[in-house]
Amino acid sequence: MLLVSGVTGGCQVGPTPPGPAEIRTGPPPWDAPRDAVSYIDEAGFERLPLDFSGPSPYTLVISVTVDGTPVKIPAGIGVDRIRAEQAAVHTHADDGLVYVEAKTTAERPTLAQFFVLWGVRYDARCLGDACGSLTVTVNGGKAAWDAPLTPGAHIAVNAAG
Repeated sequence: MLLVSGVTGGCQVGPTPPGPAEIRTGPPPWDAPRDAVSYIDEAGFERLPLDFSGPSPYTLVISVTVDGTPVKIPAGIGVDRIRAEQAAVHTHADDGLVYVEAKTTAERPTLAQFFVLWGVRYDARCLGDACGSLTVTVNGGKAAWDAPLTPGAHIAVNAAG
């Protein structure tokens, strides 16, 4: 006697769905999120193909210090290699160089969006677990915590808990 089952196993086509964006509140170091699409969505960016380069791409440098110790900004922030997608704002190496390749020149990404892409708590008072004193400078001048990411800028974020 042959028994044929009517149950069909599901086949997953493509990568598994990403987990939710989880914003880390602990101390550094902080790796780049592996499932970056959740973070891209959370930061309010459009998902773009990995080979996308907008009409006026530019770079800037971000440096981060927590309690006097430099924090390495990892490669792959804003990049989801599993799904071959990226945000307009992303990193290629761990040198602090940030690429902005927006679809239009009217887009004005911010430092706050960069930290969402990185998956690190960041607001006017806190960076990760360092809450108390937060200072942001752009090209040496004092700036708002959610400063825009402008072409050629050097943004320094210093936090102390």
